[in-house]
Amino acid sequence: MNQRLVYLRIMTFHSFVIGSLATVAILLGGCAAQTHVAIAPEGTVVYVVRHAEKLDTSADTPLSEIGEARAIALPDRLANAHVQRIYATTALRTQQTAGVLAERLGLEQEVMDPGAVDELIVRIKTEDRGKVVLVAGHSNTVPRIVRGLSGQEIEAIPEGRYDRLYRLELAVDGGMKVEELRYGSPTP
Repeated sequence: MNQRLVYLRIMTFHSFVIGSLATVAILLGGCAAQTHVAIAPEGTVVYVVRHAEKLDTSADTPLSEIGEARAIALPDRLANAHVQRIYATTALRTQQTAGVLAERLGLEQEVMDPGAVDELIVRIKTEDRGKVVLVAGHSNTVPRIVRGLSGQEIEAIPEGRYDRLYRLELAVDGGMKVEELRYGSPTP
């Protein structure tokens, strides 16, 4: 009888441990799903952002003080994203927006003409497959980039809106996911 009691206690403890481990695994799995770090092998993650607030309306204006603060907030927002490639346009404001992150990660920015959206999309789909990419664009190019990569429409970006960051998951099997995020101080 004593052996049977010992056996029952061991089995009860074993069931408790297995149940506890299963609960922890479920909880950790739920947390991991919220981090946006893991992607499917060869899948691509693209973050697309409009340049931060500009100083004035001149053709190649730099960022304003508020825009510089937003540019500093971008690396904090993407701290766990593991960005491997950064694209900006020839406009100084896009390079400044992505520049703080590029400097922090030790990456060179790939500078492209703002009108070369189709070329950018082809490069990301071919040369950047399986990577995490940031694209700094303009209010008129961000929706085109998102649509060209994912096939999904996003709303037009009004002149005063600078806090949006779009996360695109381009899965190997053709699945697409577009998520609208925020960074820095809120704008309308």
